[in-house]
Amino acid sequence: GGSSMSQLKVNSIVPTGGLPSGANGGIIQIVQTVKTDTFSQSSLNDSTYSNDTGLNVTITPSSNSNKIRLTGSVVVSMDVDNDSIGIVLFKGGSVVSGAIGDAAGNRTQCMSMAMLGSYGNECATLPFDFIDSPATTSATTYGIRILFFTGGDSSSTVYLNRSQSDDNNVWRPRAISTITAMEVTT
Repeated sequence: GGSSMSQLKVNSIVPTGGLPSGANGGIIQIVQTVKTDTFSQSSLNDSTYSNDTGLNVTITPSSNSNKIRLTGSVVVSMDVDNDSIGIVLFKGGSVVSGAIGDAAGNRTQCMSMAMLGSYGNECATLPFDFIDSPATTSATTYGIRILFFTGGDSSSTVYLNRSQSDDNNVWRPRAISTITAMEVTT
């Protein structure tokens, strides 16, 4: 004989005591991209976004009133000393303006950052957590790009999931970077 599967479809499940004040529903869907290979871009200009790093996730919201929570971590390095490296969140072809720090004079705006001293040996793992309201039911692609900003160097090579040196030694690890999109009911 064959097997059968039953489904229970409801609009909402609420605890008997009700939801806490201000609470919404739950997670509708979750999509994750795990990037295990490396990315590099040479001669990235100061305060310029990198090309597409390949760390992207596409989600199609089921309702345009739902929110998308984006989380992940990104492993980065670069080939200049004593400079800063950061990441920015893209949606489609542009930076998500709510996911960067406030404008303040000449200061670079980014989502997460690190300052690296010794170029050959240092990597940084940059976590992020941001809730977007895309207001669409169309497929939406979010991605992470690298941002290099400096006190003196005009450009740098930037790397994802590896150290700058990346020579064949146990102390030059390879890592993963992730981006996860969760559709959350509102």
